[in-house]
Amino acid sequence: MRKNEPVRMCITCRERDLQTNLIRLQEENHHIFPYRGYGRSFYLCNICRENEKKVKSLTKRFRLSTEDSEQFVKYLKELDIHG
Repeated sequence: MRKNEPVRMCITCRERDLQTNLIRLQEENHHIFPYRGYGRSFYLCNICRENEKKVKSLTKRFRLSTEDSEQFVKYLKELDIHG
């Protein structure tokens, strides 16, 4: 790890890692989606992304509807395939 690389914290486990190793997301009006380049955002590590209990706690934290929750879980699984 170089001295000038940004380090960020996972919102669920609070572990710190390089920004490039984390998934950057944002929440707006009870919807979670990939970061769009503006507004507040949060980071999620790959370990937490794969942990069903932590993903479920995130959906509760952001008060997602059942449909939005299912879309969020589907999005995280797609990241696993492509990432």
